[in-house]
Amino acid sequence: MGQLAAAISALVFAGAILLGYEWVALRGALDDETRMQAAIVADNVAASLMFGDPQAAGEMLASLRQTQSLRTAALYGRDGRLFARYVAPGHAARPGLDAAMPEVGMLAVTQAVSYRGQALGRLELVTSTDRIVTGLLRYAGLLALASLGGLLVVAVVMARTRARVAAAERELHYLANTDAVTGLPNRRATYQWLEDAIAGHRAKAGQVAVLLIDLDNFKLVNDTAGHAAGDVLLRQVAAALGGVVRPPDLVGRIGGDEFAVIAEVADAAGAHAIGERLLAALRTPFALETGEVFATASVGLCLYPQDAPGMTEVLSSADAALYRAKSGGRNRLVAFVPEMTLAAQRRAQLEADLRRAIEQEALLPYYQPQFDCRTGAMVGVEALLRWPHPERGFVSPGEFIPVAEDTGLIVELGRWVLRRACADVAAWDRQGAPPLTVAVNVSARQLKEPDFLGDVLAALHTSGLAPGRLELELTESLLMDDVEGALTFMHAVRVAGVRLSIDDFGTGYSSLAYLQSFPINQLKVDRKFVQSLPVAGHTIATAVIALARGFGLAVIAEGVERPEQLEWLRAAGCDHAQGFLLGMPMPAAQLLALATRPATPVEA
Repeated sequence: MGQLAAAISALVFAGAILLGYEWVALRGALDDETRMQAAIVADNVAASLMFGDPQAAGEMLASLRQTQSLRTAALYGRDGRLFARYVAPGHAARPGLDAAMPEVGMLAVTQAVSYRGQALGRLELVTSTDRIVTGLLRYAGLLALASLGGLLVVAVVMARTRARVAAAERELHYLANTDAVTGLPNRRATYQWLEDAIAGHRAKAGQVAVLLIDLDNFKLVNDTAGHAAGDVLLRQVAAALGGVVRPPDLVGRIGGDEFAVIAEVADAAGAHAIGERLLAALRTPFALETGEVFATASVGLCLYPQDAPGMTEVLSSADAALYRAKSGGRNRLVAFVPEMTLAAQRRAQLEADLRRAIEQEALLPYYQPQFDCRTGAMVGVEALLRWPHPERGFVSPGEFIPVAEDTGLIVELGRWVLRRACADVAAWDRQGAPPLTVAVNVSARQLKEPDFLGDVLAALHTSGLAPGRLELELTESLLMDDVEGALTFMHAVRVAGVRLSIDDFGTGYSSLAYLQSFPINQLKVDRKFVQSLPVAGHTIATAVIALARGFGLAVIAEGVERPEQLEWLRAAGCDHAQGFLLGMPMPAAQLLALATRPATPVEA
């Protein structure tokens, strides 16, 4: 309406200007016409004035009756007296009409009458401007019709424009608030819904339940079946979740494989019931072109206002519950409890402290010795990492290594340990220690780094350590996560002369076919199988040792803590062993002192 009013105002303003211009043009044309008539009549009445014949002059003036707009014509003599007059029928003569100041609606023109330069008198013609008014009215009518037509066109164009703009706004709103894959509300719309639900719930009874749902092993579907299949699975999961919740509840997709459900419930039991229905719906297999897929999920639950006072706290608390569900085994529902906030705060503080420790190089490399089971000689070490926290003492690797993995700090940390381990072993050589190998653990994040092989070669080059003295320990789960990439890296590092070992063998996705294709040097028996020896576990340990022998690989057992375990491993043909019985993890200086002592047989 504002735009239409502006258009009307513009047309009115333009119309007023055009009407004014037309008035001036029509009046000028009437003035020119009247003056021309006056000039013609003045020439014809000159003789009448010269001979004093008013009758002839009157007849001449009467000839102007064909001019419809003429009202009066008056001829005056040289002395200024009226000589002859013509008044149009129906109009009275108005004495005293001044040509310089005519009546309103009249136009007066004065023309001198002369003969051969001699002034004889003057002629005055008074013309009505009714014709101008009529012309202006017609022009105004035409202008009004044209303006009305223009306004109609403008109105139609504006209506269509508004329709297009409204459609574009709806499209933009849809794109801004809708997930393109599933058609569900996206993160922005979901959070807005939650904010509105909390704002509208402040004076109500009951609770607002927020359930965060993270699909378990969704990456495996993308990697094995492709992203298109992953999108199909996401759409099916979205439909399954939507079929479980009630109509007023919201299901949104807030991440790659993460969904959120927002529901108003009477109490915690109602929220738990919704969460269990969600888990049950996802336990049903989903059909893809590549076959059936089970898309189990981890669910974190938080209630407003029972568990958190606002939107930010609700989301962070639900995320903490989700993290607990994933770390607790997945495929389960975990409700938020206040202790989770303390754990999250502790983890955040631990991350901040770890970053500072890495920047200040406050972490220490420790080394656990490895011995030959037959001779008792020290043959190598495993590089481990210890963190002496200034306030908390030594922080367990089981606590800070997962934090480093999740945050990506493990890449920088692993690079530092690799350089330091190679440098320490090379320094021991110069101080008379026997030629030891050093085993360094490799994380999944490191293996995915494009220049990790360059880091390995740089550590060897800088320290001067022979490549055959470095052994990289890889876990089975790490190798199976990306078999093709792992094989590429393993072959490249073996070409460089570096040794490879599979750590924690038997606890992951053991596969003889893959084991045969991996260019490894050694298998490491996990401590789980060693701890129960010799009473139990000897079947698996014997099988691992026999398997290694069949593939021409060396075997090292970790976690040896009792003499009878070492004796059994020695009798079973195990090559090397490490554990608290043989040597605790120790600083580099202490390890050097141990390595330079005369070798003695390891006794059972």
